[in-house]
Amino acid sequence: MPRTSITIRVTKDYDVNAVQNVFARIVSSNGYKEKIIKGEQCWSKGDGVVLKQQNFGIIFSKTEITLQGWMGDAITGESNLDGFVAMLPKKKMKKILEEARSAIAPLV
Repeated sequence: MPRTSITIRVTKDYDVNAVQNVFARIVSSNGYKEKIIKGEQCWSKGDGVVLKQQNFGIIFSKTEITLQGWMGDAITGESNLDGFVAMLPKKKMKKILEEARSAIAPLV
């Protein structure tokens, strides 16, 4: 699974629901819809056939929170947010991940 990940170290007890809500608010405000893709909850736009699918996810553990961004399509599968193909959407997605990191870090 080639994905771009940002890890936030957890330094105190945190409210998973509060963090989830902040993340969901940020990605939703950028046009992403909550979906289940291959059994995984994520926020997505594009269909992966006509338009590259753009996806975000969040993974929780006791010691860290991982924010993920990736693109996908029917032919090549998943790809991280590096490289020149679809450079403009990838750049925007990296900004969204950074915005989410900045908003979540003070909560944990």
